[in-house]
Amino acid sequence: MKTYDVHFNNSENSNRKGFKTTRQYCITYIRAFNGTSGGYFPDYKGVTVSVVCNETGETVYEVEVY
Repeated sequence: MKTYDVHFNNSENSNRKGFKTTRQYCITYIRAFNGTSGGYFPDYKGVTVSVVCNETGETVYEVEVY
């Protein structure tokens, strides 16, 4: 079974939540916290946050942080 994590990236920093969970959980997490002051979101406004497969490195969802 594949697991997924949330990645925040900009030209200076890269952070991962460290999740080993489902793709849907990661997408729900992003939708719930994007635009809030929670987690890494305030530090990454204007760049992307992605859901990435831990096993393959494939990006399966990506959205701009607002």
